[in-house]
Amino acid sequence: MPADEITEKMDENSKDSDESLETHLVELYSHTLDQDLERAKSKEAILIIIRGLPQGKKFILNQPEMRIGRDPDVEILIDDGGISRKHALIRKTDSGYTLEDLQSRNGSFLNDIKLEEVVELNKEDMIKIGTTILKYIPAGEIEILYQDNLTNAAYMDELTQVFNRNYISQVFEAEFKRAKALHTHFPVLLFDVDNFKRINDCYGHDAGDHVLREVVQVFQQADLRELDLLGRWGGEEFLLLLSNSSIERAMRVSERIRKLIEQHRFLYEEQVIPLTISVGIADVRRGDYACYTDLFKAADQALYESKRKGKNQVTLASSGED
Repeated sequence: MPADEITEKMDENSKDSDESLETHLVELYSHTLDQDLERAKSKEAILIIIRGLPQGKKFILNQPEMRIGRDPDVEILIDDGGISRKHALIRKTDSGYTLEDLQSRNGSFLNDIKLEEVVELNKEDMIKIGTTILKYIPAGEIEILYQDNLTNAAYMDELTQVFNRNYISQVFEAEFKRAKALHTHFPVLLFDVDNFKRINDCYGHDAGDHVLREVVQVFQQADLRELDLLGRWGGEEFLLLLSNSSIERAMRVSERIRKLIEQHRFLYEEQVIPLTISVGIADVRRGDYACYTDLFKAADQALYESKRKGKNQVTLASSGED
């Protein structure tokens, strides 16, 4: 076959191959889109903070009525000095959700218009209360899946699938300011896996990763509230924020987690790995803390005391008055 005919044949084959690949990609994309649409059907409506702290925080609208405000008892708690304690109300209807201002000090705004009556929310409505802006996404919208992925990428620890240090630091700071302003208790619990370096050295780093993932699973057995926030602070350290909770409860939760870890059978490739955890607790009402980093340092010092006293125990930071 002459060279020019060979070249022409190769061009035709290449064209057919390109068209086949394009057809395959279109089919694959359509299939993926159909799967995402099906998954989205089961998703509840959400509000997501697009301006304010912590930016990107998502509130799932899964109750008949949910109040927005900075009172510890509201369902959608936002730390913003311009927001009333009970500022606005989200109410479920047959067709979606409505928004109502609860005679707030500074008013509630929907798409920059001040609310004078109850209004029905529509897709991508912007709710402004104080200096915080929340975006409304109705149930079943595919964008909710996108927000899930965005949240996971920005705020989730890849190994353990709990919140990462970036996210939990933002919440820590906001909750500290709220607790100081409202004079409420805010215990923070700092956990550290005992002798973790020895686990890595004796069993390997894959075993260490496995242990950390399983530690998080044990945390879930401690009857935590939805309001309680767990995050991986770094390495083998975990931080648990118990907003508006008593010191007594903080001690009970810490001791329960400590015992659960001690009693749990950590198994990796048929090897049992003995494991314990040490805990340090500090509360905003038990010291003169100027900022959230001071409160963290107090919890860290209490954790150090637990380690110094033999590990596998809980220590409460001194009040400064003892």
